[in-house]
Amino acid sequence: MDDSLTVEHATSNAFMRGVSRLNLWLAWFSGLVLVLATGLVFLEILSRLIFDRSLVWVVELSEYALLYMTFLGAPYLLEKHRHVAIDLVTEALPEWPRRLLVAAMSALAAVACGYCAWVGGLVTLDQLEHGMRETTLMRPPSYLITLVFPLGMLLLAIQFVAQTFDSFKR
Repeated sequence: MDDSLTVEHATSNAFMRGVSRLNLWLAWFSGLVLVLATGLVFLEILSRLIFDRSLVWVVELSEYALLYMTFLGAPYLLEKHRHVAIDLVTEALPEWPRRLLVAAMSALAAVACGYCAWVGGLVTLDQLEHGMRETTLMRPPSYLITLVFPLGMLLLAIQFVAQTFDSFKR
């Protein structure tokens, strides 16, 4: 398992190398968002403690940050096999049935993520076309919040397709 945040693994084609690089960049961005959100929450705590004033927009930004961290970091974690996996059944199986089960589950997950990316993309486009805004204090355009979902799901679908094929190569 590769613990580093580098793109040194040998991927056979240029498309997957590009996806891997994008996953890495988004993982770094996700980490940056985590650091910034943590800093903002710390400032909120200091503001309440020292000035007895709340920075009301920090909670909203933190919610958006959690959404972005989740969907931008997940494809990288899946690519590096660092995501949560329940392998009690698969590890107990002999080699060939295990590979077949992993391929089938990865293919099913690719279809599910692909469908979510498609529907999420349609929703995002609809929000953009109609100029929808969130009904919150900051009132950001809705598509800026929703856009991360289809992007993350598309990258997850691509990773699951790659895992489907890789399950027969090991």
